[in-house]
Amino acid sequence: MRFESKLAWRHLVSGGGQTVLTVFAVAIAVTVIIFIQTLITGVQKRFIGDLVGSLPHVTVKAPDPLPKTLAEVTTQKDGELLASDQQKSVQQRTDLEQWQKLEVELAQFPHVKVVAPAVRGSAFLIRGEKRFAVTVSGAEPAKQEQVSFLQKDLIAGRWLDLRPGEVVIGIRLAEDAGVRLGDRVRMQSAQGVSESFTIAGLVYTGNNATDLGQAFITLRDAQSLFRTGQNVSSILLKLDDAFLADTVADQINASLPYKTESWMKDSAFILNAIRSQNQSRDMICTFVLLASAFAIASVLIVSVIQKQKQIGILKSMGARDKQILTVFTLEGLGVAIAGALVGCIWGYFLLRALENIPQAARFGKVDKLFNIIYDPTIFGGASAAAIIATLIAAILPASRASKLNPVEVIRG
Repeated sequence: MRFESKLAWRHLVSGGGQTVLTVFAVAIAVTVIIFIQTLITGVQKRFIGDLVGSLPHVTVKAPDPLPKTLAEVTTQKDGELLASDQQKSVQQRTDLEQWQKLEVELAQFPHVKVVAPAVRGSAFLIRGEKRFAVTVSGAEPAKQEQVSFLQKDLIAGRWLDLRPGEVVIGIRLAEDAGVRLGDRVRMQSAQGVSESFTIAGLVYTGNNATDLGQAFITLRDAQSLFRTGQNVSSILLKLDDAFLADTVADQINASLPYKTESWMKDSAFILNAIRSQNQSRDMICTFVLLASAFAIASVLIVSVIQKQKQIGILKSMGARDKQILTVFTLEGLGVAIAGALVGCIWGYFLLRALENIPQAARFGKVDKLFNIIYDPTIFGGASAAAIIATLIAAILPASRASKLNPVEVIRG
């Protein structure tokens, strides 16, 4: 093996610009793969984090009440005919009455970390002549925080010590309504209740659904605004793994007589888009590797042609086919390892450059333009893929070199 390694090293050194070219081909492939993988992974993690971070993973509600069907009605007189028209009523109330007991039961399910009783509904936020449709979330701030993580997005005022008669809204909604901290607004629910609230906090999440269309109040205020009495409209669950939402929702449906909603089902189109994005990413990386492999194979084939006489002399001196095959395979391996190392270095500095691109502050917060995550598995995976592709590309020229007839080569 020492003979093969020494000869492969001499070939690489004597190759000069040719060797540098093949190393750069591998390095560029590794750099592109690291860049694409890191960029898309970072974008997806930020997007999923923003989406799932502000939403309950599973929402438990009362089942939709339905009138009895014709089959469930029995008549007292023979020959009596019944006719029915079954439909859901728009005004049906679907509150959870014994929610304290349900709260304890839900906390026992696997993967459930947070259980937050809440009253949620649609209302109008009114300021003077302006009316804005909002979704009102009423819960105890400490529990709501474990579901929505609003504290990190609070740019003014208070949230965790929110008091009755106070509301937290998005900064963009506040701008549209022309209000500031301490101003009073009215909220009118679909039940016809209108109450006055003082703006106690402003948040900026970067998500229009929250910044323009949500208001957060205490549980007691929400029960009053939506006339639920002591009841709640839903119980919000946060899991230790957001992607187990469908599984946990199915377990609850199978065990308890309540309706569940999973963020994964509600956002199915988003998850499908992410899967399509991942497939596109993998295809791009595959084509980059193939292009690199073909370039390396072409260079090594040219190298074999240039060294035909040397190979013939070596074989006439007793070098075996296996040794010649090993020499050119080691050349490919050397190029692959060197290219992978250079590619990782280039990829790292490229990501650092992207990470430091400045972005204008918005509402006192500066968000990174790119969510760069330095994942060792991405660097390692890109290097491993490039090394394997390069070795496969080296097999054809190495095999050709090992099968050369020394007599024919020396004769020319």
